[in-house]
Amino acid sequence: MKIVHLSDTHLGFRQLHRVNDAGRNEREQDVYDAFERAISKIIELAPAAVIHAGDLFDSYHPSSAALGVALDGLGRLREAGIPVVVIAGNHSSPRVAAAEHIFGVLERFGGAHMIYGGPREVRIGDLAVHAIPHDNDPQRLGAALRQARPSTDAALNVLVAHVGLDGLGQVVGSEAGSVTLSGEVLTDTGDFDYIALGHLHKFAPACGNAAYAGSLERLSWADDAPVKGIIEVDLGAGRRSPDYLALHPIEGRRFVTLDPVDAAAVANLSDAIIARADGVDLAGAMVRLSVRNVSVADWNAVDHKAIVSAYAGALHFEREPQLIGATTTVAAAAPGLRDFLLGWAGEHAPGLDTDNFVARAEAFIALADQELAA
Repeated sequence: MKIVHLSDTHLGFRQLHRVNDAGRNEREQDVYDAFERAISKIIELAPAAVIHAGDLFDSYHPSSAALGVALDGLGRLREAGIPVVVIAGNHSSPRVAAAEHIFGVLERFGGAHMIYGGPREVRIGDLAVHAIPHDNDPQRLGAALRQARPSTDAALNVLVAHVGLDGLGQVVGSEAGSVTLSGEVLTDTGDFDYIALGHLHKFAPACGNAAYAGSLERLSWADDAPVKGIIEVDLGAGRRSPDYLALHPIEGRRFVTLDPVDAAAVANLSDAIIARADGVDLAGAMVRLSVRNVSVADWNAVDHKAIVSAYAGALHFEREPQLIGATTTVAAAAPGLRDFLLGWAGEHAPGLDTDNFVARAEAFIALADQELAA
């Protein structure tokens, strides 16, 4: 029996202020396009079941557009005769108990098994899917995972959960409501044929029989996954077989990080930045360039209009000046901002490199000043 595992589709995600001809946010459309390509690939593979490991939506109150895309995709799988199990992730889970869960609507009209509010077992022929949705209480979520056991009367057992595990890194940074547990929690579960995980945004095996599918689209520069896709799992082959897991790529928006420019080593900074675009296909891409060792005065003197023109073919061009002596300008640009940023970081992001954090804030302030003046 083969199943397909995907996760973190984040339907409804928006980024930037660019819209397409239909008036929809470009990055929002990227997420929808990736989801639709994944649905088409799943139908081509014709698995016995599809497991979605959480964060179907980017918010627990998705837009009508996001809801429509989800219903259309689930409808296509239903028409193809492919059963679907979807668990709630932290993004799709209300923070308060009084809020209605959107999964109730999808369960009534989408034809899929939508798991929220607590663990549930779903039977699909000889397969038992042990679904553990996100829980805002880390202790309760950890206990549910540790207590999970395969059903002895099922030929095959799959566990699905949406949770971060220590030691596997952070791809998307900290998220509201997210839960990260010790990686040892998986060793306490029963011996499942496969454990489908969601939350980490890149494909990553967690142990012999467990893996993260990753997101279908890169949502930030922190996501360095070389390939995005869906996992085809051959439960019959077994975890020691090379055919056990197969990652099928799903095309998404290109992210291009150019080689950095060292301002201290070039005669003309504007020309050096423009030259980085030479010979590189940047059409429609998200592009990033770091400029090192640049003073505030030199950055202000850059010909930003010429640079914007040179990179006009990209969907977005992000300049990251690493400014020398940045903190003094933060104070001048917005009195009290430095203290606010340091206080916020201390409260919400312990362990953050605060000097770098404030320097980046200065860089964005300087960049905004230039773009407003342009």
